[in-house]
Amino acid sequence: MTEERQHLPGREPFLQTRALSAPAVLSAREARRGLCEVAQVISTALLALLVLLLIVAAWTHRQKLGGATKDLCHRLFDMEPVEAGVLLFAATAIANIFCLPSFGLWIGAGVVFAHIFKGKVLQGCIAGTAAVFSGVSVGGLISFGIGRFLFRSCLIRRLRHLEWVEVLDEIVEQEGWKFVLVARMSPFLPLEALNYACSLTSLSTAGFVLGCLGSLPTTAFWVWTAASAESLRMSETDDADGDPVKKQVYSRTDKAIIIGLSTVMLCVLMILLRSSKKRYQDMLDRRIPAVAFRRVVRSQEQLQLPGDLEGGQRETYEHEMHRLRESSNPRLWRGLLSPSNSPES
Repeated sequence: MTEERQHLPGREPFLQTRALSAPAVLSAREARRGLCEVAQVISTALLALLVLLLIVAAWTHRQKLGGATKDLCHRLFDMEPVEAGVLLFAATAIANIFCLPSFGLWIGAGVVFAHIFKGKVLQGCIAGTAAVFSGVSVGGLISFGIGRFLFRSCLIRRLRHLEWVEVLDEIVEQEGWKFVLVARMSPFLPLEALNYACSLTSLSTAGFVLGCLGSLPTTAFWVWTAASAESLRMSETDDADGDPVKKQVYSRTDKAIIIGLSTVMLCVLMILLRSSKKRYQDMLDRRIPAVAFRRVVRSQEQLQLPGDLEGGQRETYEHEMHRLRESSNPRLWRGLLSPSNSPES
């Protein structure tokens, strides 16, 4: 039966055709796979270019956005709390994605919700903090994803020439989410730049999300401060329109509570900021020597410890440590994603 099947008419040519067409089928699959990869690269590049153009446009017209923030807050006065919260959340998230300062929205949230809740500071602070903190966190997570999956090669070309990026990578590799938590507590550190900078490191997405909790104390304090100021302003207005004696007694009590709580929150925030600054400096002190040594002896594998450096190498090592410390100052990070910043040749 097997022999008959082997000698059936047309069987051998069919087998020969299959044998001859196998490489052709394989090459066709490789071609389709290659076309799919090219299409994916092109679509990703176009999307990245679109987002980059939007970021550049937003950065170019950033001065006009201050007036837009003020107009937005005025429009939110007459809205329901949920509607105002959703709009503030969206505005804060968009500002973080496009590397725009969102501090004005933090202040605006306190003013808006204190007005909506008729001068109730605690309710206004809770609602405002929930809106802007969630916007900062979600916007930061989206920025982290964009930087990691779309702009990684572009950001590496733009940022790798900055010495502090190598320090950041070294710290994140060892400290993980703890560094992000400490860094986001700083009022001087631009969170928008930190989001994209962290996308270049080995930090996991879960670690970044956990580190975003560091923004909570800072946002809560500024929202509370703005809500307190708006509540006091509204109480002064009510004093002029209502019963002078009753309003005056209530206003003094309200002012005492607000000022006392604000003082406590300010002290707590200052302690947190001082602690986070010390923690950040300790991280730098532990990691900068290793980065400086690696930069000096990158091409000299026989050297194993900083103590092995001699003569000019020791001077170069000290110079690298000084440069890394200077470049790790968070105050210098604000404009790092500005279009005017280009990699060193």
